[in-house]
Amino acid sequence: MVRLLEIVLDVIPAAPGGGIAGAGKGGKAGGGDAGNGGQPGSAAAALAKALTAALPQLVPLGDERVTTALFDRDAALARAGWRIAVETRASRRRVAVSQRQSLTPGMTAITPHFEAPLKTDGLTDALFDDAPQPFRAALADCGELVPAATLHSERRRWQWNRDGIEAELVLDAALHDPGAPPQSARPLHELRVRAPWPEDADPAPLVDLLFACAHDLVDAAPASLPALVRLTDAPARAAAGNLAGDGEAVHARPIDLDGAKTALAAFVAIGRNITEQWFGNDAGVRDSARPEFIHQMRVSQRRLRTAMRIFSDWRDDTWTERIKPDLKWLGRLLGDARDRDVLADATLPALAGADAAETITKADPARVAEVAQTTARAAGHWDALRAQADAARRAAHERVREALASPRYAHVALAWLQWLAVLERRASAQGAGERSLRKHARKQARRFHGRLAKMPKLTTIDEPSRHLVRINGKYLRYTLEFFAPIMSHRTRTKTLRTLARLQAVLGDGNDVAVALRLLEELEVEPYQLGFVRGWRAALSRNSAAEGERLLRELRRPKLLGR
Repeated sequence: MVRLLEIVLDVIPAAPGGGIAGAGKGGKAGGGDAGNGGQPGSAAAALAKALTAALPQLVPLGDERVTTALFDRDAALARAGWRIAVETRASRRRVAVSQRQSLTPGMTAITPHFEAPLKTDGLTDALFDDAPQPFRAALADCGELVPAATLHSERRRWQWNRDGIEAELVLDAALHDPGAPPQSARPLHELRVRAPWPEDADPAPLVDLLFACAHDLVDAAPASLPALVRLTDAPARAAAGNLAGDGEAVHARPIDLDGAKTALAAFVAIGRNITEQWFGNDAGVRDSARPEFIHQMRVSQRRLRTAMRIFSDWRDDTWTERIKPDLKWLGRLLGDARDRDVLADATLPALAGADAAETITKADPARVAEVAQTTARAAGHWDALRAQADAARRAAHERVREALASPRYAHVALAWLQWLAVLERRASAQGAGERSLRKHARKQARRFHGRLAKMPKLTTIDEPSRHLVRINGKYLRYTLEFFAPIMSHRTRTKTLRTLARLQAVLGDGNDVAVALRLLEELEVEPYQLGFVRGWRAALSRNSAAEGERLLRELRRPKLLGR
């Protein structure tokens, strides 16, 4: 059996006029293929036609209907990369066991271990007597095998000879889980490009070739069927109960620096961690109206920008010319959408509440009825403003969705993954004498702490300068989170809590400043603008005083003893 390398792209039909089919207020996509006659088959045919027209080197290998049943008896099997799948083609059924490991994010190494015809409905341990011992040992530690997911698809296969390497392109069209609730179903097609990876062969040429193929597929896919790279394939997501990949927003997870001795090795580990958060949320941003997906994807991009500051020596032409400009474009769109979410969901309700409270506080107790009418009218004016802000927020979300369905986003996502793969190769080839992780972490932590320590009192500087303090505090916070495994207990706990509080306190003032800028784009009554300006001034004074106190509490970060 031949070991393979594989990269996966989702193809999600775009709605007429842009965006993703089915993305809307309910947060789930609909079941038809919008923009393609409403039939999954027509979209699949259009996709196949576009691919073969743009890539004439593709040689058809046939098409068939395939049902894939994934089996599991314990999550430990999946965590170890084992996959048990039963594929049904016409009347033929075969069971296959493989092990899948992430070579680099987006690039999966697949090692087939066992395959046999299946004549019964169930799977028994005896069926795997000829399977490799590591798999049988893993199986023995678990309970009864049970189906985890079933997927139906229309499969087309092509041979793709490129640069002397014989790759294979697989299209699983109209991919769906028949057991999923109708309201959660959506059109989905999956492209997989794979190539043999011989034992003891350097994977670098194959990795580069597969990324090049993925870029070609992005360009070949029609505008109504954008192709977008995924870190995991559809069977893995279906077995986890989330075929669409938009179940819950993915927050930043703790960094694993186990085994990292050099700064570059740490950079690679941090890059992997950021990638998980980034790509764990982009499907939710495309297919859901929930603001948390946008928030967490924006956080991933901010963490990435901080990482590139900390590890600036590894910035090269690819980063500077190919990746950075497009991530800056993406960051502006995410930032605008997030700012409008905060305005609609937090700042305006707080302003309306403060306005009502002030009206009641200043009122003459003898004029209760008149005060109630005044308060109700004021609340109505704020409600009208919130409706405008909500409409502007929805438009910003739609701009982000359109961006994430565009070839520009697909290409920069692939470029980042390929660049990270190159860094991983460099890290694995490092020898003695490379830059120490501990020395680099100490230098960067002191660098950002020093910027905060040198700032004058927050109550004596203007608002833009306080905003700079907030930014430097965020840089220090992310830096300490990145290097948390080698930081002292006090730094990981008290210092990080102080920085989080400082960011929140100064962030409140920044939110109102942003709100004022956004409100000036809407139809706002002079009274409301005046109220916002007054509230901003009061909040700015309070946040400056509290921020000053927190800065006095901030201690110099320290690393763990050797």
